Amino acid sequence: MPQACLINCYAPGARMGLHQDSDEDAPESPIVSVSLGVAAQFLFGGTSRTKRVRKVSLLSGDVVVWGGASRFNYHGVAPLGVDMHPLTGAYRWNLTFRRVTAEDSP
Repeated sequence: MPQACLINCYAPGARMGLHQDSDEDAPESPIVSVSLGVAAQFLFGGTSRTKRVRKVSLLSGDVVVWGGASRFNYHGVAPLGVDMHPLTGAYRWNLTFRRVTAEDSP
């Protein structure tokens, strides 16, 4: 069960650099990411910055879930292009759900 939702809004040209989500106390729980609005290129690498990065096109309504062995893979978002979505205009919204404390924590 998720405990937190991070909401990011991307304007044209915005990006999220490659990073690992390693500050939670519940690494056994997956990360769930929901894309809304303008399409984006999701960057998904390996457990080190030197690993090859794959680009995955994400459209509005796409959901990405990763956990297990890939839970700490580097990931990010390439610079957002200029585009329009009928509901969000030139923007992309991303909702990232996660568990931040271990299952047995209050």
